[in-house]
This record gives sequence, structure tokens and C-alpha cells, in this order.
Amino acid sequence: MISTISNRDFLKALGLAVAALAASAALLIPGYLWLVPVFHPEFKPYIEGDRADPIAISGNRFQPVVSGDSRVDGSAAIISELAEVPPEDHAVLVHRRLFRADQFPFLRYHIEGRNPALQVMLFWQRADAPGENHFAELDYSGEGPRLHNLLRHEEWRGTITELAVGFFGDLRGEAVKLHGLELEPYSHSGILQAVWAEWTAFAPWDQRSINAYRGVPSGALMYPVPAIAIWLATSMIIILLLRQFTRRDNLSPPLWLPAILATGLTWAILDGLWLQQLFRQNAETRHLFAGKTLHEKKLADWDGEYYQGVASIKELAGNHTNDVIILYQEGHAAMAQRMRFHLLPQIMARKLHTANETWIRSANREFDYVVLLSESGSKPYSQPVFRRALEDTNAANWSMVWTHGPVALYATNRAQPATGS
Repeated sequence: MISTISNRDFLKALGLAVAALAASAALLIPGYLWLVPVFHPEFKPYIEGDRADPIAISGNRFQPVVSGDSRVDGSAAIISELAEVPPEDHAVLVHRRLFRADQFPFLRYHIEGRNPALQVMLFWQRADAPGENHFAELDYSGEGPRLHNLLRHEEWRGTITELAVGFFGDLRGEAVKLHGLELEPYSHSGILQAVWAEWTAFAPWDQRSINAYRGVPSGALMYPVPAIAIWLATSMIIILLLRQFTRRDNLSPPLWLPAILATGLTWAILDGLWLQQLFRQNAETRHLFAGKTLHEKKLADWDGEYYQGVASIKELAGNHTNDVIILYQEGHAAMAQRMRFHLLPQIMARKLHTANETWIRSANREFDYVVLLSESGSKPYSQPVFRRALEDTNAANWSMVWTHGPVALYATNRAQPATGS
């Protein structure tokens, strides 16, 4: 028998689902705030200690130490051009100030004109380690003031003597405006704003996103999926309790209906967070690739600087399709596989391996050419693992054929003379 649900029953079930979700939130949020010292013990000293007044620092109080073009506009600092300084274009603004880090777990920052390709870093120096810079990346969440949990970074402690804001990457033709920073003491509202800021932060997807994409920064206070699952489970319990008090009411809708509606509402909220990420990535993808040729798209991709070296390597080592080995820094196996893909079909790299002296010695016996891969923004011969081996003439004694950015091509002792090198 198929039972029908009247409009009245549906509205009553919807009202019950919404009420249960609201009651659940009213219980869980104060409970979470009360248990912050248990869930996040790093906040306990900030909760129990004396509360300091917030420290507000306007953008015009930061002095540029590295900048292509900067100026002051009222209380804000404007960066309209980054300095072309290796390994990446950047600008750095510094403000010297003495205060205790153990009074301020939160940083509120207002930066206008950011884009996903512009990385913003907060640097600081401590009295116990003068001259040593510590840093935290400020999450990208679009325009407007945002809150950052400084306790995600273990080095935020002691007496701070200097703060700096660094801009790295690409302005994309638009000026970026630093309105200011504000260091804030612990507060319940700060915790909730930090959680929401982490849930709505965005970072462009990379090759690892196909396997796992949490949608929040590493070390976030709370992940949205378990949080919303707990919210829904508590709402289900409330629905059951309410039904117990109204079980004699024949006009009550079936139990499964408010449960399904509550599930649908929480799913919609979680999906809304995901869609926000998807729409941002869609806009970023269009900016990077729309209207470009295949070659231009590959150059604009996250591995563009590696792809840029492929054409030269194909030309210089194209006659030795099976006599190439790729040696890479530890942790960059995925990039080595990507380079192997770009080299096809002209060159098939027979071996991929992390760089060490054993493989550098064996390359002289088995291969004509060696491709060295280092991390983005660096040069292979500047990395200790490559430099130690290359300086040992008994191990290598190679000749450099070509180098560009993080990619270098070397000819081994057994290589034939490279045409056009």
C-alpha cells in the first residue's frame, strides 16, 4: 500500500526538521566552545591568561623592503608591481613591533585585490632567534577582512619583534591593497570565525586533488564533513525525542519524513561549501586556459616550467630514446612521472629514481643522458643532494647540455656528442 503525504504533513515535517536542526546547533555550538580546551589544548593558555587589548596595524605603517612598485593611499599600502627577484616575483612589507605572541592567537587581515595565483605570507621574528624568519601562509578567501588561526603554526610563540607581509606570485595586472592587520586575543567569536574562514578558504587544485581534497587548510580546527555529520546525528536524536512526546498525536507526519528532510538540508549545506570551491576552481581554470592553444595551456599549467624544458630535451637527446634516466628530489616522484609523460613519444625515459650517488654512478654505465628535476623555483645544481654527487668527479663527471629553471639535462661519459648543444 502506498501512503500519500499531504501538504500539511510535509510542512509539519519540514518545520520539525528545521526546529531539530536549530535545537541541535543551539546545543552543539556552546558545547564546542566550552570544550575548546579539550579539543584544542593549544588554546588553553590563551583562555586562562590575561586578555590583552587588540593590536591594530594599518597598512601604511608597513615599510617596503622588497617591492617593484609600492605606495601609500590613506591608511593602506598598495603594491602595484612585484620585484623580479628569483626564485619568484615578490614584495615584502615590514613593521617592527614588540609584543608577546602568547596573548594573540588570532590575526585579522584585510587585503583587497588578491587572486588565487598570489600567495600572501605573514613573516615574524622572535627575540629568542634574532634574524630568523618564521612564516604562515594566509588563506585565500576572496575579498574582505578574514581571520587566521595563528596557532596552526608552532613557531608562533615567545616575544615577537617584527612582522612582515609578503606577496609572492602573480598580481595578474591588478594592484593589491593591504588595509591592515589586527592581532586579537582569544574569544568565542574568534574561534567560530576561524572555523568558518577555514571552511571557506580556497587553494587551486593540483595533481594531488584527484585523490584527496579536504576543502580546508591542513591543520584546520574542524573539518566540515564530521562536523555536519555530528550536527545531523544530534538532530535525529532530537526528532526521536520530540516524537516520543507527540506519539499519541495521530496528525503527526511519519517519522521518516522529518528525518529525510533534515538529512537533505544538511546535505545541501555541505554541498554548498563544495560548490563554492567548484565555482572558484572553474573561474580559475577559465582564467588560465580559456582561448589558448594546447601549447599555451601546457605552459600555463601547474607544471608549466617543467613542460617548458621538454622541447629542448627532445631536440638534444632525441636520438637516444631509450638511454635517458630521470633523477629527482625525494618527494617529487609525481613530477618525474609527469616529465616522462611530456617526453613521449620521442623519448622514453627507462628509469625514474630519487637522486643518490649509487644511481649517479650507474648512469655512466647504462644511460647516455640524465634529466635532473628539482622543486619548482629552484635549480638542480643548487640542491645539496645533486650538488654533492655532481662535485664528486669519481661518481659523475658529466657535462651539462642544457638547463632551465628546475630542469637540467646532462650527458654521461658514454653519451654521443649532442647535436645543437
